[in-house]
Amino acid sequence: MEPPDFTKRIVDFKRLMDGENRENDTPDDVRHWRAVYADLVRFKENLLGQTREHIQQVPETNKELGGLDVPFLQAEMQRLQQGLAFWEAR
Repeated sequence: MEPPDFTKRIVDFKRLMDGENRENDTPDDVRHWRAVYADLVRFKENLLGQTREHIQQVPETNKELGGLDVPFLQAEMQRLQQGLAFWEAR
């Protein structure tokens, strides 16, 4: 069985958001993408926090969540933080 097409995008930690154009520096575009990235960073921070809390409450989930989900979420968080930093610098 072949993995679904979206898996290639998931592991591309340099990808941009659909519709994002980093060459466009109009104030509206900068505000929009800064807000999008800020929202997603907050969401991922919350998700990471909940995942870590769950591992504390149910240690049996550590191998799955701690070994797979947390590292993935951390990598995704780094991608989003880099995007946010890019738009904040504009």
